Amino acid sequence: MKAAIIDWPLTPFTGWGGYGIQLAQALMEQGRFKPLLVAHNDRTVQCDLHWLAALDHLEACSKGLRQRLTDAEQQGVLPIATSAALGFSPLGNQAPSPRCTTTLQVGVTFFECSRFREVDVNHMRNYSLLITGSRWNQAVLESYGLSQSRLVHQGVDTALFNPAPVPRLLKRSLVIFSGGKLEIRKGQDVVIAAFRSLLRHHPDALLIAAWGNVGDVALNTIALSPHVQGVPDGGRAAGLAPWLEANGIPLSNVMLLPCVVNRQLPALIKQADVAVFVSRCEGGTNLMAMESLACGVPTMLSANSGHQDLLEMGMRHCLPVGLDGAGQVDSAIVAPYGGDPLGIWGETNPDELLETWLRIAKEKKNLRDLAVQDAAAMESMSWRRSMANLLDLVTITLPS
Repeated sequence: MKAAIIDWPLTPFTGWGGYGIQLAQALMEQGRFKPLLVAHNDRTVQCDLHWLAALDHLEACSKGLRQRLTDAEQQGVLPIATSAALGFSPLGNQAPSPRCTTTLQVGVTFFECSRFREVDVNHMRNYSLLITGSRWNQAVLESYGLSQSRLVHQGVDTALFNPAPVPRLLKRSLVIFSGGKLEIRKGQDVVIAAFRSLLRHHPDALLIAAWGNVGDVALNTIALSPHVQGVPDGGRAAGLAPWLEANGIPLSNVMLLPCVVNRQLPALIKQADVAVFVSRCEGGTNLMAMESLACGVPTMLSANSGHQDLLEMGMRHCLPVGLDGAGQVDSAIVAPYGGDPLGIWGETNPDELLETWLRIAKEKKNLRDLAVQDAAAMESMSWRRSMANLLDLVTITLPS
């Protein structure tokens, strides 16, 4: 059987890690390619048991190649030559060359910058196929003449995230779900500013904050916000709690989640009357936003970048905010992410969130009924369909 190398860590705690797990599972299920895993993989108890059993086999098959790659890195002699048919490499705001040579080099890319360095563009030209996660990412690569780029949206696990009812145990006048690792790009500072104001109208409101930041990636960027002060002492709940209190959010009004895997989220998301995602930029479609929509929860999305792909689906429970915010993000906020000369990033006014929440508080049942009806539209973005589209593209492109 031909081999397919996946060159990033597989873990249920990150978007990239979840994508890799779905890709490995799809390759195994299809049966045409044998996945080889050359990065560290997570064996947390939160992993599915059938996946852990498969991981034992995959890592045993990958051991020799992984050792070769480790040795080559230490000696500075990358890339290494392999006989693998496929090589999947992760690309972001920077685009390194593949670490392993394969018959078909596939770059999977989600990025937030709208301008690349020449060296990164040249590296991308060496990939046989570039998979983009949003229409705007696709348009940027096409503007560089990268004609081998193809759009394949990431997926959502609709077996877990669906509108089937669960007991509603969190009884407040308004329950809000907000997700994404804490950083300035994700816009949690806007949510904090709006929620402070909401408490004057609904003193018992509850914010469910799935903001855990594994590894504190870009955590310090939150200091660039005009809405909050200071930086948490670490990206986990213990560090976030005192920081939120210092920024005017009583702990009695917030449920701070630990760093969780997505299979732990469906019942929690369904406790909410509304979910909110006001990212200033998303390279993809925002996995947690997709999961919220699939659960049949009214979901507010900032109308910029990758969120546009979801808004254009026409679901009645997909509520746009920040419609006039594109290109309005302060240059200091964008700078750590590579700049935004095309004005793709967008800003959202906290007052708009407040107004929308106050309306939702009065119309909760009607909005939830509409959301449950329209949630079925997310079946078109399931992981099964996403991975089938990806592997179809790979099969067509792979030399016979």
